[in-house]
Amino acid sequence: MSITSVMESILRYFTNLTGNLGWAIIMVTVLIKAIVHPLQVNQVRVMEGMKALTPKIKELEQKYKGQPQEYQQRLAELYRDNKVNPMAGCVPALIPLPFLIVFFRVLQNKAFVDSFGAAKSSFLWLTSLSAPDPWILPVLSAVTMWFSMSQTTADQSQKAMTVVMPLFFGWFTRTMPSGAAVYWVATNVVSILQHYLIQRQLAASRKGVS
Repeated sequence: MSITSVMESILRYFTNLTGNLGWAIIMVTVLIKAIVHPLQVNQVRVMEGMKALTPKIKELEQKYKGQPQEYQQRLAELYRDNKVNPMAGCVPALIPLPFLIVFFRVLQNKAFVDSFGAAKSSFLWLTSLSAPDPWILPVLSAVTMWFSMSQTTADQSQKAMTVVMPLFFGWFTRTMPSGAAVYWVATNVVSILQHYLIQRQLAASRKGVS
């Protein structure tokens, strides 16, 4: 059994449960995000750790200006000594991408989407979740992705990516089935809410300790 057929079965189940394919996509998105929630908690902790190291990182930048190899070595030592792994914070951001590809393949199958009928396969302003939405979802994709990346990007050298990547995905969203775009926007929105709640929990735990 292929991954796409598994996703088709899951979407069919949730569509029968909710009565609409769009809401089924959102429910599956929330389920996926709930499963990987512990990884997002770790991502926020890594980001907070990197923020705490910002003054020391700036000192290294000034001290080893013009010596990139020495700077990278000292930076690696700083991360190691403080038990901060910047790569660990990237994992939650990569997990939604394979699911996006699966959603793309499943919802690109017009016969699968149309099998639910017009009432179940339309969602909000979208008449068919297999057809691209050229404007609204691409804008929502870019805006929500920018907001989500702005929350989780602690390294100043990566700030440019918080602009480039949302613009790229916004453009790419124009060509994908709108159902896949709904998944991507929902993923970003849930990530934003998760990040906010995790930060509040960490702040509360720090106050409890102090």
